[in-house]
Amino acid sequence: MIPGMGYELHMTRASDWLDSEERPISLRDWLEFAHNSAALRQEGHLDLHSVGRQPVFTWGSLDSVAVGLHWCEGRVILSGAHAPGVDLVGLADLAAELSAKLIGDEGEQYPRSVRRGNEEP
Repeated sequence: MIPGMGYELHMTRASDWLDSEERPISLRDWLEFAHNSAALRQEGHLDLHSVGRQPVFTWGSLDSVAVGLHWCEGRVILSGAHAPGVDLVGLADLAAELSAKLIGDEGEQYPRSVRRGNEEP
């Protein structure tokens, strides 16, 4: 079960999630990534006024707290990510696999666990 929606996190390739359409994660990239990720499972659909019907995926942390993920306007929105027990570092790592960052509604960035290769801090 996905906890109630409220404050959201965003996977984005932009510096600010509000600018996601300038450096978008395409719907095609997201769906390919989500369907091929062992960490995500499709749990149905969500009808959004701005973009239409979108598949919803869930990610479960080690505590089995479910986080809902769906694509919208160049970013992936995460609902329920602030529930107790959610592994935010794990979600940041998932975002990095999509060449994205994990950013909160107020612009705070969540760090991933390990930097790879010659990446900038």
